Amino acid sequence: MTIPGEFTWHEISTQGESWRSAIEATLALKEPLLALLRRNMDRPIFFIGCGSTHYLAQYAAPFFQSLTGTPCRGVPSSELFLQTDTLVRPSERPLIVALSRSGETSESIMAVEKMRARGCEALTISCYDSTSLSAVSSLTISIPGGQEQSFAQTRSFAGMLVAVQTLAGLAAGDDALLAELSALPDMAPEIVARAMPLACSLGSSEAFKRITYLGSGPLYGLANEATVKVKEMSLSVAEGYHFMEFRHGPMALVDGEHLIIALLSEAIREYELSVLRDLKQRGARIVALANDDKGLDGLCEATFTFNTTLSERSRAVLYMPFLQLFAYYRSLARGLNPDRPRNVVMAIKLQGTEMIR
Repeated sequence: MTIPGEFTWHEISTQGESWRSAIEATLALKEPLLALLRRNMDRPIFFIGCGSTHYLAQYAAPFFQSLTGTPCRGVPSSELFLQTDTLVRPSERPLIVALSRSGETSESIMAVEKMRARGCEALTISCYDSTSLSAVSSLTISIPGGQEQSFAQTRSFAGMLVAVQTLAGLAAGDDALLAELSALPDMAPEIVARAMPLACSLGSSEAFKRITYLGSGPLYGLANEATVKVKEMSLSVAEGYHFMEFRHGPMALVDGEHLIIALLSEAIREYELSVLRDLKQRGARIVALANDDKGLDGLCEATFTFNTTLSERSRAVLYMPFLQLFAYYRSLARGLNPDRPRNVVMAIKLQGTEMIR
């Protein structure tokens, strides 16, 4: 008999396999990937996706742009398909990087088909190779280690995240980054094991009525992914914000029942800590995720630190185990099944304007 949440538990706790699979799959295509990038050298890159992979696109675009200097945007597949002229100039032929766990999401397929008709090339990053999306793309990075049985994306998201970082390292010719990424899979078991007790303790508490995830720069995309994860798994009220933006109105919501989960960076950490001090004064309960606990004394309900010598640019996936486990334990505490969130399906498929059920 299937135990509620057993697929999700396995997929989170063994996700280091997905990280390794992503690196291997991307490096195996090094030459065709570099050729694709050279053909599109003077063109912007649009990272697209739906749901979790849209939030991955929000991470990928600023990360890739900062590393390579190539202008990048992260947009929902549906907007690129339905509102093309609001995003792309008539003469523009961007390279499309389509992010999709299944490779069967209708909006991403339609967006790629439309852009191919305009003369654009497309790269798919997925967990499968022979898919409808790969069929309309020039090249596909397939991550078999990211495949899942649960509907909520965990190891698939993490694997595609590492693939994006590896792709950026190849594009930038950054061997130091690629070496750091190769060290990540061996770190996964320890990171997951340390995240479990804190995620269980916090996730099982009903003291928090609202949850806000904060992130800056590329980490804003991960904050949004954490938001959708806790929404779909545990039916919680949650939202994601840039650190500095949260002062502009949403701070009105803050009280002792408000949990703030902060994805701290290094580049603008002093600004982020200043926001957290403001929230603490207004009664917020704060959990900080960071590489170290510098500046966090007396500020947080709890902290989860990575304690690694790896540079900031390679560490993004280390945030994911705690964020996913928090949603998982909150789901179980509410008597829900994180493997099959309410109203959620593996991939959205459309017939005309209607979702196929």
